[in-house]
Amino acid sequence: MERAAGPDTPVGQPEIRERPGSDTSVLEELRFHWGEAYDIRSEGGQCTARRRDGKGGTLADPLPEGLRLRIVADYSAMPVPRDLP
Repeated sequence: MERAAGPDTPVGQPEIRERPGSDTSVLEELRFHWGEAYDIRSEGGQCTARRRDGKGGTLADPLPEGLRLRIVADYSAMPVPRDLP
């Protein structure tokens, strides 16, 4: 995955773009970057994320990039501790 900061990318947060021929899925990239804070899955045509601290509801979007934007917004509003079991 190539990471490039875009105009809507918060400082310090990589934008995820799929690289042609890459065998790493975008969801795997999301799990790599956000998996300590969110349980990230693909269910019924939707990409979903739930905070590991149990606060809030399920974030969902049909596209992984849309889910990434929702995660960034949720985390920016209320960071999830990264040291949860």
